Amino acid sequence: MAEVLAGDTRAFADLVRLYQQDVWRIAAAMLRDRDATENLVQQVFVDAYFHLDQYAQGTDFGAWIRTVARNRLRKELRTAGREDRRLATYRERFAERLRAETTGTRDDSDAYVAALRGCRQSLPERDAQLVKMRYEKGLSFEAIAEQQGQTPEAVQRMISRIRFRLRDCIQHKLNDT
Repeated sequence: MAEVLAGDTRAFADLVRLYQQDVWRIAAAMLRDRDATENLVQQVFVDAYFHLDQYAQGTDFGAWIRTVARNRLRKELRTAGREDRRLATYRERFAERLRAETTGTRDDSDAYVAALRGCRQSLPERDAQLVKMRYEKGLSFEAIAEQQGQTPEAVQRMISRIRFRLRDCIQHKLNDT
């Protein structure tokens, strides 16, 4: 640890290799998603590196890094919970708006859900992935942009266009029944 605290990044890389499995187990137990777990493990070690000044020299580094991991995991889960609630509200409002925009007087949510499923299945693979990342996984535009090699604004525009196509498709399916 003295080498790490002196700024030796190779020594820190050795610590990462030594404790990576411990951190992985903590993250994987709660996240149950490989990509999310990998991201969290990386973030834990980045957090640890930038907060080495908070490590009490001479104490168990393994215990400290596991605490950093649990704290990061709690933060991620709180953030995901807030995002899930926000997305649930958004989905409800979006569904209400789409139903209100349909020309028929139907308010049959089963028909709407069936139409949405059919329309989602007809999306090109890339569009389907974007919808899944945003609305099923709850990823932010920034997180999606990073994975897709795009800007957050470009991702937001793509998802907006996909939503318009889905709305038109749903409206068409509901009008045909």
